[in-house]
Amino acid sequence: MEQNKPKFRLRLNLFDALVLVAVLAVGAFLLWNALKPQAPVEVMPTTTSVVRYTIRFEHWPEGNSGLVQPGDLLTDSIKNLEVGRVTAVETAPNKLQVTDHANRRHVLAVMEDFEDVIVEVEAPCTANEESITVGGGYVLRVGAMVYVRGEGYMGSGPIVAIEVEGAQ
Repeated sequence: MEQNKPKFRLRLNLFDALVLVAVLAVGAFLLWNALKPQAPVEVMPTTTSVVRYTIRFEHWPEGNSGLVQPGDLLTDSIKNLEVGRVTAVETAPNKLQVTDHANRRHVLAVMEDFEDVIVEVEAPCTANEESITVGGGYVLRVGAMVYVRGEGYMGSGPIVAIEVEGAQ
């Protein structure tokens, strides 16, 4: 007696066909992506030199500028990276923009009992066409706010000037 074995028949509906096509497309893309040759990576030339930059610590109580001394080591308060040594310290009157309602304009007014501390910092850096990096990863940009600490003080303010020595 013969056994009746039904023949194998693959019956796919529309949804099954769409899922199968999507899986095959993803597999083909992954295989193509793995086997394609790698594009050459262009490396920017870097130079090691010394950078001098100026930070303006704003709105400090008058007389506290004596805490910042030349030779102090500055460290970034957020990333805990060394950002250089203080080479010079100056003070300037703290000015704030206020509205003169009588004349309908904005003017700079000197804030009594406060001063700005202008700190010049020097640090070794790596520089390329895109960025200047100090402390193994801290990128310097003019206008960027920095949050640093020294021995016995913390300050924040914008970088107002950058000068790279030995740059080509």
